[in-house]
Amino acid sequence: MTLLNESDSGESEDIAAHDTDCDASGTDEQQSNTTVEPEGDTRPSDDSVRSDAWNLLTRIAFRFAFCYFGLFGAAAILGLLPILLAGTGIHLSWASVLNLLGILTPLIEWIATHVLGIRVVSMQLGSDSAFQWTALLLMATLAATATLIWSILDRHRLEYRRLHTWFLLFVRFVLVAAMFYFGMAKAIPTQMPFILNRLVEPYGNFSPEGALWSQVSASQPYEIMLGVAELLGGLLLLVPYTTTAGALLCSVDLTQVFVLNMTYGIRLKTVSSHLLILSLLLLAPRLRRLAIVLFSDRPAPAAETTPLFRTRRGNRISTLAQVLVGLLLLGTVARQNWSQWTTPTPALYGIYQVDGFSSEGYRRDPLLTDELRWRRVVFDKPFHVTDPLVLTIQHMDDSFEEYGGTIDPRRHIIDMSHRIELGTYRETPVHVRLTYWWPGTNRLVIDANDYSGHRIHAWLTKLDPKTFPLTDNTFSWIQEHPNNR
Repeated sequence: MTLLNESDSGESEDIAAHDTDCDASGTDEQQSNTTVEPEGDTRPSDDSVRSDAWNLLTRIAFRFAFCYFGLFGAAAILGLLPILLAGTGIHLSWASVLNLLGILTPLIEWIATHVLGIRVVSMQLGSDSAFQWTALLLMATLAATATLIWSILDRHRLEYRRLHTWFLLFVRFVLVAAMFYFGMAKAIPTQMPFILNRLVEPYGNFSPEGALWSQVSASQPYEIMLGVAELLGGLLLLVPYTTTAGALLCSVDLTQVFVLNMTYGIRLKTVSSHLLILSLLLLAPRLRRLAIVLFSDRPAPAAETTPLFRTRRGNRISTLAQVLVGLLLLGTVARQNWSQWTTPTPALYGIYQVDGFSSEGYRRDPLLTDELRWRRVVFDKPFHVTDPLVLTIQHMDDSFEEYGGTIDPRRHIIDMSHRIELGTYRETPVHVRLTYWWPGTNRLVIDANDYSGHRIHAWLTKLDPKTFPLTDNTFSWIQEHPNNR
C-alpha cells in the first residue's frame, strides 16, 4: 500500500507539472498587465503562536511554586541526609547538617525575635519549632522576591512546559524520599515500637501523642499495613506512567497523617502539610481527567505531557534511572530501619514488681507518699535514646524516672549514664551504678551505693507481659461478646 500510494503521488505531480507548463504562456501574457494579490498572509497569526501560552496568573504561580518548593525540597533532602547515609554505612551527624545552616541561623533568629516576636529555643528541622516556622517564612520571602525578579526579567516567556516537567520530577523524588522514610519506619515497626512501661503507666498520664503512638504500637500488623500503604505510594511515583496513581494514594495517606498531627498535637504539622501539598501539585495537571473518570461516564482524553528529553532514547534512559535511584533509596532506608529493628534485646528485658525496698539498711513500707521507694522497674529497648538500654523506675505515686545506660551481664553491673526527660527525650548526663543478681527464677535483687544520695537494696519479681490485657491481641473470626475494656 505504501509503494502504491507513493507511485500515484508521483504520477499526480508529473501531470500537475505538465498542466502548469501548458498554462505558463498564457499566464505570462497576463502578468504584464495584471498584479496578482496573494490569497492570504502566510505568516502564523498571533492566535496560533499564543494557543499554547499560559495565562499570567499561571506563569506567576508556577514561578513561586518552583522557587518555594525548590527551597523546601532541598531542605527536606538535607534533613534526611544523615538517615539516608546511615543506611549506606556512612555516618553524618546532625551537627554537621546544622553547621551547613550556620550562615542562616543569625538571620532566622533575628526574624523570629523582631518580626514574629517568638524565641528560637533550638535549631530543630522537620518539626513545628520556632526555628522551623521562621525558616519557612524566610523561604516564602525569598521565593516571593525571586518570583518578582523572574517575572520582570522573563516577562516575554509564555510557558514553562519543559521546566514544569523537570520541576515535577524533583517534587516526585522529594515525596518518594519522604514516603520511603516514614513508610519503612512503619513497615519495619521502629517509628512506633511497643514500649513496656506503657503497660504500667496510668492512661490519664498519657499525652495525646503518647496515646496515639501506643494505640498504633498495640497492633503491629496495623502499623505494618500503614507503612505498606505509604511505601506503595512512593513506589508508584517512581515510574512516570503510574505517577497519578501514586500521587492519589500519597494524598490519601498524607491527609490522614496531617489530620492526626493536627488533632493529636504531633509536632510534624508543617512537614505533613507541605508533603500533602506536594502530592496535590503532582495531581494538579490531572485533575480534569480524574474528574471526568470519577464523576462522569465520558472517556477521559489522553494526557498532554512534555517529555524530559526530545529523544525517545533519552526518555527511556531517564525512566530507568528514576527507577534505579528510587530502589536505591528504598534499600537504604530499609537497611537503616532493619539495623534499628534488630537491636539486641537487653539482658534484663521485662517488667519487675518491687516486693521489698530498703535504704541505709532500713526497710521502707509501700506508702504512696514515699518519694524514694520504687514500685516497679522496667528494662526496655532504646527508643529515641542513644544508649542500648532504657531503665524506667516507677515510684509509689506512679511518677516515672527514665535513664539510658548499659548492662554488663558478666559483672552484673548496670551503668546509667543519662537521665531522660519524659516526653521530650532530652538527655542529661548522670552517673548511677547499680549491681544485680538472681536469687531464683524470675527473681532479681538490685543494690546501689548512691541512688539519689541513698544506699538502697531492692528485691523484685519479674512479671509476664502476657498477663496484661493490652498484649492479648489474638485474632479470631468468631467473637461472641465485645471486649472493649
